[in-house]
Amino acid sequence: MRSLTILATALLLSACGDAAETTDTADTGDTGTAGDSVVDEAEVPDVGWTAELENFSHGVGGTAVILDERTIELRDFTFDGGGVDARLFLVVDGADFNEDIELSDNLVGTAFTGETFTVTIPDGVSFEDWNLITLWCIPFSTAFGAGVFLPPQEG
Repeated sequence: MRSLTILATALLLSACGDAAETTDTADTGDTGTAGDSVVDEAEVPDVGWTAELENFSHGVGGTAVILDERTIELRDFTFDGGGVDARLFLVVDGADFNEDIELSDNLVGTAFTGETFTVTIPDGVSFEDWNLITLWCIPFSTAFGAGVFLPPQEG
């Protein structure tokens, strides 16, 4: 029985990614990005702001673009579809993860290779409530990828 438990644990850990590939988010519960856990006035995202998704595990990549007050478009989105219950969330950079602003259903099982799709910001959520998007593995409290929203480059 013990060997089955060890095997099951090993399979679940490999499904969410090798700990060496990810940041230490499983220990801290944060999104793996530096931040002060506060959305200051200069950090409040707006229409046109973008977030480049940094890969921590499972080949996450792409660009998230705020199209309007309720819509974010993910462009050239990549994700190998692995893991256990991974969903897109909006959070504050540097803050402990919470599940308050969920953008998607479970994406595990669907591979994305340069896809474009949109997600809807829930009613009652304002730009002041978040500044980062993350693909989060809920059971293992770890980010597969994340990006902080920044203003468009002028020029």
